[in-house]
Amino acid sequence: MTRPDAGRSIGRRRWMLIAVLAVGAIAVVVAGWQIAAWTALGAVRIVYDARPVVCEGAEVGLQPSGASGEVTGDNGFAWDETFYSSVLWVEPGMTCAIRFFVVNDGWSEVDAQAVALPGMQEEHVSLVRPTMVNPNGQTRLADTDDEAVFAIEGMPVPAGEQQAFTVILEANAADADGYTDCSGFMPTPPEVNVSGLGVQRTVSSPEDSGIWFYAGPREECD
Repeated sequence: MTRPDAGRSIGRRRWMLIAVLAVGAIAVVVAGWQIAAWTALGAVRIVYDARPVVCEGAEVGLQPSGASGEVTGDNGFAWDETFYSSVLWVEPGMTCAIRFFVVNDGWSEVDAQAVALPGMQEEHVSLVRPTMVNPNGQTRLADTDDEAVFAIEGMPVPAGEQQAFTVILEANAADADGYTDCSGFMPTPPEVNVSGLGVQRTVSSPEDSGIWFYAGPREECD
């Protein structure tokens, strides 16, 4: 003889099984979405071209100052394996621009949310101050820890394309006395916060893309 509550018990187990399967399916979908999102954002990078720094009122060069002539190739040109960093000699009244590109090698469009400049926060004694980030003069936000931050407000970077950004810098007369002639610093290169498919990621510049800032004119530092 079947117990009266047997049917109800079987029904409860069936609904419990359905609920478990539904939760599992949702978990699989969410995990797949997260993997897809991180795959898309993981293909975003920052690159620089051959002339990332342009200035008015200051000189830009390379460090070391030139290639070694001791070793030449078959074509007679000097070569070596030294990496050359951009160097900027900060002078009063100068204005400079640092340009970089956010490249989206992923399969989905991403949005650039903010540009962060480590080591350029207001409280840091610095030879230069960032005043804006172009292409359209984004607003400076409150400093975050040790970074100056500029809002981008969701500038899209379609899949397979790139977007140029330019950081405008001015000489910081208020802190110039904190540096002796020819002394300087190299802040961490810019970072960009990007988002896509409900996920955010901070994209860092290549480690070898730093720029040296030195106090005083170049001829006094050679």
